[in-house]
Amino acid sequence: MTTPTPEQTKTTPPVPLLSPNAPAAMAVEELERYTRLANLQRELHRARALDTADAPPDAGPRDLTGLNAAMTTVLGNEAWYWSHPDWHAIRDIRQRADGVLARLTGQAEITPQSAINAAKITTLAASLIARYAARVSAHLDAGGRRHTPGGLAMHALTRAAEDHAIRASGLDSVQALDSPRLLMAHVHKLDRELRRAGPEDPKQDLGLGNVDDPELDSALSIGAKADPELAEASQLMTALTELASRAQRAGHRLTLDVRLHGLVETAQLRGFEMISGIGRAVMRRYDAQGQSTSGRRNIAAMVFHYAEQRLERMRGSLGAEEQRDFGHYEAQPPERYLDALFEESHTAAQELRAKNITPQELADAQIRYLLAQNEIAAAGPDGDPDWGTQPRFPPIAYVAGLQTDTPVETRLALIAALRRRVENNPFDRNAQFLNKVADRFAQEIAGPPELTAQALEAALTADQVRAVAAHVVEQGTVASPLVLSETAELNLTHAQAERALAVLQTLNVVGPPNSLKPRETLTVSHNELPGQLALLEERLPNLLEMQKGAAAISASSAPVVQAPTVRPEAAPTPQAATPAPPSTTEPAPAITAPELPRRDRSAERRHPGNLSTRSVPATETSSDQDLAKLIEGQDDRLLEVSRKLKAGTEARAAAHPAPAQSAPAKANTVDEAQHNAQQAEQTVGVGIR
Repeated sequence: MTTPTPEQTKTTPPVPLLSPNAPAAMAVEELERYTRLANLQRELHRARALDTADAPPDAGPRDLTGLNAAMTTVLGNEAWYWSHPDWHAIRDIRQRADGVLARLTGQAEITPQSAINAAKITTLAASLIARYAARVSAHLDAGGRRHTPGGLAMHALTRAAEDHAIRASGLDSVQALDSPRLLMAHVHKLDRELRRAGPEDPKQDLGLGNVDDPELDSALSIGAKADPELAEASQLMTALTELASRAQRAGHRLTLDVRLHGLVETAQLRGFEMISGIGRAVMRRYDAQGQSTSGRRNIAAMVFHYAEQRLERMRGSLGAEEQRDFGHYEAQPPERYLDALFEESHTAAQELRAKNITPQELADAQIRYLLAQNEIAAAGPDGDPDWGTQPRFPPIAYVAGLQTDTPVETRLALIAALRRRVENNPFDRNAQFLNKVADRFAQEIAGPPELTAQALEAALTADQVRAVAAHVVEQGTVASPLVLSETAELNLTHAQAERALAVLQTLNVVGPPNSLKPRETLTVSHNELPGQLALLEERLPNLLEMQKGAAAISASSAPVVQAPTVRPEAAPTPQAATPAPPSTTEPAPAITAPELPRRDRSAERRHPGNLSTRSVPATETSSDQDLAKLIEGQDDRLLEVSRKLKAGTEARAAAHPAPAQSAPAKANTVDEAQHNAQQAEQTVGVGIR
């Protein structure tokens, strides 16, 4: 029994030490570098494990039955290319391969190695059919018959044969499209098979090299220093070159050619498609950043051009001496990109309809469907980049391509898978889209922030409101319109559930909409419900009318036109405002733009004429305890100062004696009356002047 290698032996890069004083951009760059290094080491560890594994690769399709539909269509349009020699080669390969594969399939029950050989022969046969079909398609395109029934059928056969070869070789087309590292793992596995053969005739050339390789390799080596994605493409190019070199040295043996040549060519096709896709993605990124004329963008364009030219030569649609002008593939983007997206979307939808599918496979298929549909929507004539991110009320029956009877559970599982995918690779280019999709499904579960038009028109009875309140409070049902509408006992539509929750919000049974989370249940005990739902039959019509009135008010105030931003130098001053007409009445205050902060001129400025005694604030008054602390240890000095003050006061009093004071005469009533009369005469005289 073989003991598996423990997971602890895997090397992990040291966690970077981030300085708190470092700029945010530097910290993000360091974390991004750490993530790439960790992913690289993990995939290389996986590649080494595959390289030393004794078990053969998983066998895919073992015959060509997957091409029956495409071949039937091609046979029905044979009149368009019946005289072309490559068409006869396709028919001959199909007939010969079917006989051999039928014999190997019969032996597979006894010898498992026969199943692996059948898968490899299927890979070779499908790869050759794809090559010959591409040549026939190029012939029809040159004659202007691309969109004829024969041309369309032959293009469909090319795509179907390439996909069949990829699956038969063990290369999962879905993962390989998004993971160059996975393809490199398969390349290491092929290297192990080729090393077993041993080089005996190094002069044998299988034609796996190409005249575009030097230019492509040069562009990648330059781009690897400027962009991390091109650096990954450069590593993939190195692996493909080593694979081709080893296959050329060992490919002289007929058995090895049958077993591996189709697999090698298929891996190369897939690898150059990845390199082309990486270059195209880098170009788009620089274009979106407004750097369409930068040098790095030009390097990515060279990588994209030579990779596409290499693919055309491998498929036979471009001769060895022919060259495409730069910009040819940008002006006429290869249809295989959109075709691959439609095929990926169709494949993911088929997998979602499978009966025996695990939850992990279900989530992966849904995410693949979302990514493919997003790319298709962005590549359309209108170019909708926000496809799939806007919630719908009521939600549709499909959840990311899956029609389900459990919409809530399906959404929750997909939300968890989307969050987990982003957490595992936060720097992925689709991370923002996946987060938005997760927010969309969370919003559909939580419900709309405001009542929809369907909810405002939905009929609702008091018994239905009571039933919803009982489910939410007594049975702990989530206060979500989608959850309530899926509860069979309630028999509510999504619109009725929305309106019932809005009524319960007014009655303080549930809280208001809570963003991406369902409403909070405010009523803790069912004993409180009778009091909150008292006289509901009489109050319900008024509550429903209040909802409509509130919706009308919010709709009327929704299109608020923001005032133009007033620049500081153009801010109006009070003097520049339009003066009101003279009137005895107080004019109405004019609505003006907000002014800049100004000094308060209503307060009187201090000058020598209005100086007064400085008032001591309340905060400055000292208590007895504070005074005791101040005079602590100063008794002698205080006594000395007191004696000096007393002596000074006595000396000044002796030098300036006070004048003798006589007692004031006591005023009688007559004198007081005369004094009052004089004061009145003085007041009248002042008024006359």
